[in-house]
Amino acid sequence: MVPFAAAVSWVFNTIELVGHNSENPFDNKVNDVPMSAICRSIEIDLRELLGETELPRQCSPWRACFIRKPEQDGK
Repeated sequence: MVPFAAAVSWVFNTIELVGHNSENPFDNKVNDVPMSAICRSIEIDLRELLGETELPRQCSPWRACFIRKPEQDGK
């Protein structure tokens, strides 16, 4: 009975952890939606349509996330 209870307990704890990790999909973590990259692509496309020549650089993967590195903005 003890091994069965331990297995069931492990399953429920694993489900809880998965639910907690996928609770907020817009935090720019490894498994989240790459909102920074999507927004940057839209910004570049809109600026191209407006005829601007100085366009920001595309977001690239950094630490397995599509986020802007601080040095990309000159900061």
